[in-house]
Amino acid sequence: MGRQLGSTLRQWKDHASRLVQNTASLAATVYVTLRPDRAGSERARQNAERIIAACREFETRHGRLPEALSELVPDLLPELPRAKFDGPHFGFTYDVTQQRHVLGWTDRIPFGRPYFVFEEDRWGYLD
Repeated sequence: MGRQLGSTLRQWKDHASRLVQNTASLAATVYVTLRPDRAGSERARQNAERIIAACREFETRHGRLPEALSELVPDLLPELPRAKFDGPHFGFTYDVTQQRHVLGWTDRIPFGRPYFVFEEDRWGYLD
């Protein structure tokens, strides 16, 4: 009976040790994936301000806001600046309707989108 109890206790200890290791690994993975990246967020905000200024200059010259960000290059911007994340779904977005022009980008994956509405001259945040 003593051997059996010792064996059971060792198994529990091994399981507990693995559980602690797995929990620590999961916590580290979540942190690395979701950690705040202040430098990247600040760079994206500054680049958004550059795009906004270029759009305002475009509006002054042409009497309207651009229909696409590509209209800003190369006259007002040498190239479109980077957002926080790169890729087809994570760069700057520019949504145009008859009522609004909205600049946005992904700040936190999978959600979290700062945006700027030109007609209202205001910032907002979608989550």
